[in-house]
Amino acid sequence: MKKIFLLSACLLMGACSFAQYIPNAGFETWAPSGPFLAPTDWAVSPGVIQSSDAHSGSWALQCRVDTFTNPFTSTLDTIPATAYTGAATMTPPAPGTSFGGYQLTAFPDSLIGYYKYQNMANDTFSIIVQMSRWDTTTHSRLIMRQGRFSSGTSVGTYTRFAMRLENMFVVGVPDTAFIQVLACNPQAPKHIGTSIWVDDLSFFTFPDAVNNVPSSSVMVVYPNPFTDAIHINGVNVQKVEVINMFGQIVATTTNTQVNTADLSAGIYFVTITTTNGNKIVKQVVKQ
Repeated sequence: MKKIFLLSACLLMGACSFAQYIPNAGFETWAPSGPFLAPTDWAVSPGVIQSSDAHSGSWALQCRVDTFTNPFTSTLDTIPATAYTGAATMTPPAPGTSFGGYQLTAFPDSLIGYYKYQNMANDTFSIIVQMSRWDTTTHSRLIMRQGRFSSGTSVGTYTRFAMRLENMFVVGVPDTAFIQVLACNPQAPKHIGTSIWVDDLSFFTFPDAVNNVPSSSVMVVYPNPFTDAIHINGVNVQKVEVINMFGQIVATTTNTQVNTADLSAGIYFVTITTTNGNKIVKQVVKQ
């Protein structure tokens, strides 16, 4: 059975991974879909490949910019390969449904995964997430959380990414999630051979740190947002690591205070290893 490599499987203090909320998150099962081979529960365009170059297990998703004979015009088109959750359809979605989506009633706040990228020129890949619900009053689909992870930098080995999902402050719980992988920007010039490999996707929800110094011995990380330092209270620390959205360790210490003056503004995860071997993860933001 394929092992999903995560920051940690289900961390102390309520930080949890939700790989089961993403259909075929490790791209291990594939089946014919029209003229193409597609990962189960995903729809694909030309240029999507079942790749044996996987982060773990046997298979990964590869989206490659390639040529394809257009059946309507008989012209040879350059296709920016894409894959997205759900089933392909040529008709508009029925009311209350979402094109390309799948049922989801959870509310995770981050998408984690592993990717490689081969950029043949000046292309930019994207991994897009949207969570939405059908509104019976307006008869429209309301976006509740969304995120996009994009880059044009070639990466030769599998690299972890962590994408924060922006809260759109729509009341309620989503009923649909949508994930899309694009090898390049479809509106920009496309270059044959540009490829993105994606594997081991997972939704995460992390407990937040707090704003103020604690009034008791309860375990907290503060302040949040932070500037020049992060403090840990209420736990015996063996090691503290600060990890950026790309999975890189950008600060480490064995103390209860971490110097963060050199860090750029953005979202970080503080991973605390305690003296009894437990791991605790807190999400923080640098202003």
